[in-house]
Amino acid sequence: MKTLKKIWKSICEMFKRLFVPEKNIKSILDEEALQSPGRVIAKKFFHNRLGIIGLVGFILMLIFTFGLAIFFPLDLYRSSAFHTNLPPNYSYLSYPKELEKEGVVSIDSGVAFSIGLSEEGNVFVWGSNIYDIKVIPEAVQNANIVQISAGTRHLMCIDDQGNVYLWGYNHMQQAQIDDRYAEALLADPIVSLEGGYDRTIAITESGAVYVWGVGTNIVGQPMRRSPYIYTDTLGNPIKAVQAVANNNNLIILLEDGTIRIVGTASEVKTSVPVELTDGSVFVTKVALTEENCFAIDSDGNLYDWGSTSRQLIDVVNLSGEIVQYVPDGARTNVKDIQAGYENIVVLTNDGYVYTWGNNDLNQLNLPDDIDGNVSEIFVNAYQNYLVTDDGNIETWGLKGFLLGTDESGRDFVLQLIHGGKITMTVGAVAVIISVVIGTVIGMVSGFFGGWVDNILMRFTEIVSSFPFLPFAITLSYLLLNATVDTSEITRILMIMIVLGVLSWTGLARLIRGQILSERERDYVLASRALGIKKKHIIWRHIFPAVNSLVLVNLTLGYAGSLLTEAGLSFLGFGVQKPNPSWGNILTVAQDREVFDTYWWRWVLPGLCIIIAALSINLVGDALRDAMDPKNNER
Repeated sequence: MKTLKKIWKSICEMFKRLFVPEKNIKSILDEEALQSPGRVIAKKFFHNRLGIIGLVGFILMLIFTFGLAIFFPLDLYRSSAFHTNLPPNYSYLSYPKELEKEGVVSIDSGVAFSIGLSEEGNVFVWGSNIYDIKVIPEAVQNANIVQISAGTRHLMCIDDQGNVYLWGYNHMQQAQIDDRYAEALLADPIVSLEGGYDRTIAITESGAVYVWGVGTNIVGQPMRRSPYIYTDTLGNPIKAVQAVANNNNLIILLEDGTIRIVGTASEVKTSVPVELTDGSVFVTKVALTEENCFAIDSDGNLYDWGSTSRQLIDVVNLSGEIVQYVPDGARTNVKDIQAGYENIVVLTNDGYVYTWGNNDLNQLNLPDDIDGNVSEIFVNAYQNYLVTDDGNIETWGLKGFLLGTDESGRDFVLQLIHGGKITMTVGAVAVIISVVIGTVIGMVSGFFGGWVDNILMRFTEIVSSFPFLPFAITLSYLLLNATVDTSEITRILMIMIVLGVLSWTGLARLIRGQILSERERDYVLASRALGIKKKHIIWRHIFPAVNSLVLVNLTLGYAGSLLTEAGLSFLGFGVQKPNPSWGNILTVAQDREVFDTYWWRWVLPGLCIIIAALSINLVGDALRDAMDPKNNER
């Protein structure tokens, strides 16, 4: 039976071949013979999965570094002591919805977190959990809280029984009751708390002001003289109703509508309007930024003074013209004023909000559709909140740092983007220099042979004998300590040149060996017989035969140059700060504290280097396989 089936199948196939026309089927070799070499190489490359992965990774790294650098410029000299070593977090403004549902009583903010108090007496903390700031003490959760406040890195609140709670960063005892004042505060209980720049400011029942924390512990420091108690000309006590502080000064608002300023002789202290201290006007509230102070009186008029360099108060330029920074609508009819560290927010009695100052962290980007419908504002640090007439919360300002910050408080995303741009640029230029030199010397040496070959190869051996790292480190040291001022751009150019000039020898030998065999081929002999110039034979006829070798070495050498630059910068002999590169960003991994605590500062640049180098190597390996004519035979 099986034999009959085979015979029948054979007969059917015979008739099919006789009467059914065959399709135009080409063999793989025939198909490749009809395609250009470049198309064949591309086809083989895109059939290599690892090559595709490498190409995608490399393109993504290019987009991350060169693409994003266009839209996110880097200010080399901007730093913030408040934002040093913050972990990755982008939820600084992500307030709990329960706070909005229960009704907002108050919101205050530190450098990377905020605290909110609802009408039901519940406390909410959101943002980054630095120093376990989001771990609300159980006593606070069980108490009926009536007031909250935030310092730069600590929190505080008071319940309806007068009990005080503090938690967070406590390196200068700012997150606890100072032992020096504990007994006095038992006799004169605290009724109001205000967070300062790593300080705690307390106002007692008698109206005395106490300050403890940073700048209050050493004799001679400007805010060590607590308590601050004031009296009138008859000796009667004048209670303090508000107190705010920055790094240099403490502003105290008294119940008689005057203000007192404690601290260093800064512009805040020396340029205060006289009418605010002599009782000519009745001040109802004060607000303080890093270098400027603001006040409003009982008629809603705004007063400002302090530094003229922060774009917070109007100034007179060299031409005698007034440069206006304060909006016209914020000068009168003011209901409330609050200050961030570098911006001011004013709420008018008409429900309009005005803000001005520094906008590096989006502090001035007010929400849309809020004109005339705002009932309250809550501003501190770099986070801003407002409550509309219908009880909704709107936010603007600093949302966080997606990949954290470095030791200078700079956004780590920007450091990685612009650091990668420098690292990849240095590697690319260095490998181009290397390939050009190696290709020219290798081709000339291999084609001409004889004494030319002998001289060039001896020169190649001399260059390859140079110890690369000691040579590069010595040159970098000389540039760093040169008597003539050497710019950072010049140093980066020198690094590119050194990397390129010292790393071409291997490619030159490879190309020389390839040319020695190619120059004996028939097409070269025919070109010579036709009288074609030697330079045209080299570049037009022989070079295309070795360009695959050049291209593969270009890609693989790129990864090597990238790693070498990163290594030099890591050791401190490459790109110097404040200019970032992946190598000098990674330098902090030598610090045990950084290695153990601030993981993002060494893990992320390390990953960038690994991904970039691995992607380039995968592309180079895939190109080598695609260009190898014997690859299909394996």
